Amino acid sequence: MQISSNIYNSLQNLGESLNSVLEKPYNIELERFLYALKKQRFEIYEQVRFYNKLDFTDKIDLIDNKYKAAVKNDVLCLYIPEKLPTLKNASSYAHKQIILNIAEVTKQYEKLFYDKFVIVIIKIFDKMKVWDVDNRTVKPIQDGLVYGRVIKDDNLFNCSYMVQGFYSDIPHIEVNVLKADKILKLINKNLPNITK
Repeated sequence: MQISSNIYNSLQNLGESLNSVLEKPYNIELERFLYALKKQRFEIYEQVRFYNKLDFTDKIDLIDNKYKAAVKNDVLCLYIPEKLPTLKNASSYAHKQIILNIAEVTKQYEKLFYDKFVIVIIKIFDKMKVWDVDNRTVKPIQDGLVYGRVIKDDNLFNCSYMVQGFYSDIPHIEVNVLKADKILKLINKNLPNITK
């Protein structure tokens, strides 16, 4: 398979950046390289996505292709084969990539929960034994659902969410989107009200 000159040039630039950081492996150089790597990954993925949309028989397989979406028992189930960005890197290129991939994989479910109040249950699986769930940003998941028009908005009138963390040898994320009415009734009925 012959790759396009744009993809080749991006890979060449990435190789040069890597060689540069290996020559002077200081923390600041490494940090700059990792930021550049995220940016290059995003740009290469965009070029590969464009390449794959052309009518070629030999498409390039990416992690994007491992994203999955299905509806089971009125619940939208998503599988995201990567790690969520940390709050520190919340507006990174990885963030944008997750938004675009969720929007792409949920295209067939457009407006599924458009006029509903939903709860988004997010299960984050990571290879670390102990880690803080609240240090991960769930924003790209919420934004991907909005961008893909599965839900109208992720504001307080349309959406609530819950996040759980788990250990796994294979880092990934599982997401379930469902109408919130029954779950919220159960929660609100059983929680004490501090103002009364």
